[in-house]
Amino acid sequence: MTSCTSQQHHNNQSTLLKVADSFETIIKKVAAVCCWSSALLVLVILCNVIMRYGFKNGMILFEEIQWHLYAIGIMFGLSYAEITNSQVRVDVLSSRFKLKTQLMWEVFGSLFFVYPLIFVIVFNSIDYVAVSFNLGEASNSPLGLPFRWLIKAAIPASFILLALAVTARLIRNLTTIFQKEA
Repeated sequence: MTSCTSQQHHNNQSTLLKVADSFETIIKKVAAVCCWSSALLVLVILCNVIMRYGFKNGMILFEEIQWHLYAIGIMFGLSYAEITNSQVRVDVLSSRFKLKTQLMWEVFGSLFFVYPLIFVIVFNSIDYVAVSFNLGEASNSPLGLPFRWLIKAAIPASFILLALAVTARLIRNLTTIFQKEA
């Protein structure tokens, strides 16, 4: 009976780890596309500098594209940083704990701080995007970008992706915690 329960536990963990892998695969694919925003950003900045200082004709369009490309890189980079553990961490206390305590601390932080923050941002940003879409919001500048709702949509989209990243980490942490106990 114990062997059967142990096997069932292992199968459940394996299934959960596959879910975490799927979430991370989605995030990596989105990151592979969004990372090009940095290369495009450099190109747009270069064009803007050449136009402004070489031809004395800077364009507001280039400046707005810069802001949008920068926003895409930062917003969608959050979830990639989470799954690769490359975000800035200040673990002054946590680094002194045993591994299991560190993982439990991360689980606590995810459940009581990160998920509520993600929920509030996604919940409020959906209306923010909808209002912008319904108004047909565009740049205030005559030569600026139209469809401002499109860049605003990066807020809920990127935080939904961050929720997937946090969920993948949560699955891995819980699996490790329970694996140690079994």
